[in-house]
Amino acid sequence: MNSVVDADLVVLGAGLAGLSLAARLARAPSSPRVVVIEPRTAYQDDRSWCFWQSKQHELSHLVSQRWTTWSFSDSAGSAVRHHVPDLFYQYIRGIDFYSSAQADIAQSPRVDLRLGVRAERVSAVPNGVRVETSAGTLLARQVIDTRPRPAAAMLYQSFVGVEFECDWPHPFDPTEVTLMGSLAADKDGLSFVYALPLGPNRAIVEWTRFGVAPINRELLAGELDHVLTGLGLDDVRRVRTEGGVLAMGLGRQTGPEIPGVVRAGNAGGALRAASGYGFLRIQRWAQMCTDRLLAGQEAVGHPEEPWLRRTFDRIFLQAVRKHPERTAEYFLALARGVPPATLVRFLSDGARATDYAKIIFSLPWSPFIAQVAAPTVFTSASLAQARLVATPTATTCSGWTQ
Repeated sequence: MNSVVDADLVVLGAGLAGLSLAARLARAPSSPRVVVIEPRTAYQDDRSWCFWQSKQHELSHLVSQRWTTWSFSDSAGSAVRHHVPDLFYQYIRGIDFYSSAQADIAQSPRVDLRLGVRAERVSAVPNGVRVETSAGTLLARQVIDTRPRPAAAMLYQSFVGVEFECDWPHPFDPTEVTLMGSLAADKDGLSFVYALPLGPNRAIVEWTRFGVAPINRELLAGELDHVLTGLGLDDVRRVRTEGGVLAMGLGRQTGPEIPGVVRAGNAGGALRAASGYGFLRIQRWAQMCTDRLLAGQEAVGHPEEPWLRRTFDRIFLQAVRKHPERTAEYFLALARGVPPATLVRFLSDGARATDYAKIIFSLPWSPFIAQVAAPTVFTSASLAQARLVATPTATTCSGWTQ
């Protein structure tokens, strides 16, 4: 490799993962030389993220809404409400995160965000990596690839949502998130409503479906229109839309491994297999990776899932896949039978062995026992559907609620 490199680190993709890492490095007093390339030319208010956390944390200045209560309900409207003292369900608007990260990066002479640049070919060279882009070639000591890429998955969570304003009070309690509302399931899988009330006259409402294949966005949008009509919201002013597909339980990533390149972001294992939550997992990875790079160590991808979590998630997803018509029953059993703090710890990667025991005992045994020794099964649609998921789309709040 040429003795002169363009950067110590090149980051491919400046979505949530790439920007989270770059902003942390930019805030450090002494950072390696970093170049971040991103094909989009500007950021739009096209997505948002939600998570459970205490009121004060490193990104609390970006939180635009917090709720103390979240609910689940069945198709008949029977609701279960959860609350954990001193814990809030929190919402960060996409454009606020993008703007904050860009402002941090702009203050650093050693972190360079290049918009409108696409990576075309990545290859190993002696002592480094060559990245051929639409704007020329970069030589780097290391590369972190956060770009979407094709991979088969056990299940897909497809959703579309709208943020709206109305001149009358909407039907949602402003103090409560509808986490999984009107839960219903049939042979094609699970469906539910997700609602974030942003005030008495403003909210985000999403329609979500689980299935063995991604659902066409136009089909979902039509179903969402039907949901809004049923809620008396067909004449609201639509401010913006969001939508996407989360691949849950990814299979082996396609493409050869390249020395000096690590994968991160959703395609690198950021999403929790059983729920799709990823925001806090990405923040933890970004901090870990930042600490290593500042210490002169190599970048790393997301850590491997602990055995217990990985095994439980596999069994859960396979039971959902095997009996899609029972999926609403499973989620309602969790909502009704698991203490709220336990369920939040499970969703937030903090579950203890005793928490898993409570979750297991809340679920019907027979469908899950049958999957204990069953081999891991991925969708038959394979790469054709995986390429659809790998296409960049607007995604919203991490998890069952996106």
